[in-house]
Amino acid sequence: MSSRHDPNRPVAVYATDFDQSPDAGALEGLGLDRRPVGAGELAGCLAELGDAQAILLLVDDALINQSGDTGRQALASLNPVGPVRVVSLLKNPKRIGTLGIPDGLVTWRGGETSRDNLAGVLRCAVRELAHFSRYRILDDELDLRRHEIHELNRIGIALSTEHDHDSLLTLILQTIREFTCSDAGSLYVLERDADGERRLRFSVAQNDSIETPTLKQFTLPINRQTLAGYAAVTGVPLNIADAYNIDPSADYSFNPAFDINTGYVTRSMLVLAMKNHRDETIGVLQLINRKTDRHIKLTHENVETAVLPFDQRSQEFATSLASQAAIALQNNLLLRGLESNIDELKSTQAQLVQSEKLASLGQLTAGVAHEINNPLAFSRNNTQLARERLKMAELRLSIRTWLENQEEIPAGARHQAGLDLLDRLVGNPTYSDDVRSVRYELEDLPEDAREGLLREFFDYVTQRSEAEGDPVNILLGRVDKLLEESMVGLDRMAEIVLGLRNFSRLDEASFQEADIDEGIRQTLMILRKVAKDASVSVLDDLQLDRPYPCFPAKLNQVVLNLVNNAIDACDRWGEVKVITRRIDDWLQIQVLDNGSGIDEEHINKIFDPFFTTKPVGKGTGLGLSISYRIIQEHRGKIWAARRESGGTVFTIQIPSSAPAPDTVEAKEQAN
Repeated sequence: MSSRHDPNRPVAVYATDFDQSPDAGALEGLGLDRRPVGAGELAGCLAELGDAQAILLLVDDALINQSGDTGRQALASLNPVGPVRVVSLLKNPKRIGTLGIPDGLVTWRGGETSRDNLAGVLRCAVRELAHFSRYRILDDELDLRRHEIHELNRIGIALSTEHDHDSLLTLILQTIREFTCSDAGSLYVLERDADGERRLRFSVAQNDSIETPTLKQFTLPINRQTLAGYAAVTGVPLNIADAYNIDPSADYSFNPAFDINTGYVTRSMLVLAMKNHRDETIGVLQLINRKTDRHIKLTHENVETAVLPFDQRSQEFATSLASQAAIALQNNLLLRGLESNIDELKSTQAQLVQSEKLASLGQLTAGVAHEINNPLAFSRNNTQLARERLKMAELRLSIRTWLENQEEIPAGARHQAGLDLLDRLVGNPTYSDDVRSVRYELEDLPEDAREGLLREFFDYVTQRSEAEGDPVNILLGRVDKLLEESMVGLDRMAEIVLGLRNFSRLDEASFQEADIDEGIRQTLMILRKVAKDASVSVLDDLQLDRPYPCFPAKLNQVVLNLVNNAIDACDRWGEVKVITRRIDDWLQIQVLDNGSGIDEEHINKIFDPFFTTKPVGKGTGLGLSISYRIIQEHRGKIWAARRESGGTVFTIQIPSSAPAPDTVEAKEQAN
């Protein structure tokens, strides 16, 4: 008679008479579906269950005698690598070898055995079958992960190519909602108010089930009382199954004002901090009501059945997307800031040549920032994945420590530590079914026997982990190398972006106290690739002891022009050096090179507008003219000289202490 079985539960197949035998009790507590077969039914039963069903086949003399030739043929035709385990209960153990059953499927060849031994054999067989089932699940999971990684890369590229700020925010929220099947959501961007306090600006809201009112942007204080504020302060994701049943002792609470005003019903929520590559929160993402089907429109009538809590996979995927989105958002803000700086610099420059020069510089920095956006997002995603691998490695080490230090830990503490490790394995899909089985068995065992079962199970976990993957030390070494390389790349790219921003930001266009040496370092960093492509070494010897008054951005521009010219003047393997010193009341900056030098006939013309000795199309003759005028604004001096050893040295001197230009004190000093 046909019966349906859960495809995820192994099926025990045995002769009908086995149910009346004393050994039948060994099947209790193993989580098996049972399928007794009568005379001539074995072949049909195996055919019905198919190759995909996990089967525990108990072969005794009754089963063989009643199955006939078709049954024997069915046994000999079993898939050698299929999810089948055969336990022989034949009185003559050698008889199992005459049935043609593939050797790899027979997990026990013994004859009559005690019920306790049989129970142990069956437990091992069931675990092996569970392994087959999990293998199929893992294979499906692997395909899913490949798809997710592909989608993450695709989304990262899409985010990096969207330059409009509002469109980017809309795209971020829409994309993450689609992949988590969220009915609604909102996005907050972190900003600072006039007093410098950090606040969250409500920037985007979306809802598939109701027509939302016109968005009115507002800001929230960053504290633990609101859901978004709590995520921003702590960085901890909030995965809430029911917004109206939050633990009253929690720091945060749900604000039902939107539901009251619109008639919407909020149930499940996922609130995530959006963090950049420095692990700094720059925004908060709220996802609302994960649906069973993205096409469903939620109503009061169907919300209880159509809304699900956000599962772990949704949270992990949303977290990865939020990381990529945060980097795209930060770079978008950076690009907006750079573009704003460029526009304002263009409009405020008194001379056309200087405006043009600064605009081209801003375009260069914006282009570099955009160019590194994709590898920055990719490195961040890889680092996130590596962290997940480390969690499992740490658990494996904890299990090994527990197994190896049995005599050093008191019995009570050792038992509790084992239970704690068992709890940590619950969340691992590879072992979750085994953990449930072990927990069930522990309840039926006397206390003095429980530790033995825990040791047996942890031995099994350790052996399987070593068999299916790399040893822990090799795994940790590889993960450490991956993290090291990823973080070096992230720090390097972050350094470039920060340097570009600091180099061209508008607030340093004013006269102020500034670290001149640091500005030079940032400038040399920008030119590092130019020097590398030209095979020229750029060295520095910077010894100014404190900040000094200057126009930082403009002084950086002068150094940029001089070092760039020096690199152009050098042959391959040439050398450029920048030196800073304080000499009496003057700050001195020198740029030296060992290139071809400047002809004497040109030395007095190099600061004239449009004068250049470079080939046509390579130089405009504006860089040194602009530099000369900037140094004049500092009430300083700049000159060039030929070096006796070959090459050129440019020397800049500006006052070490001076009032800001265009002030009464400055005009009196100038007179």
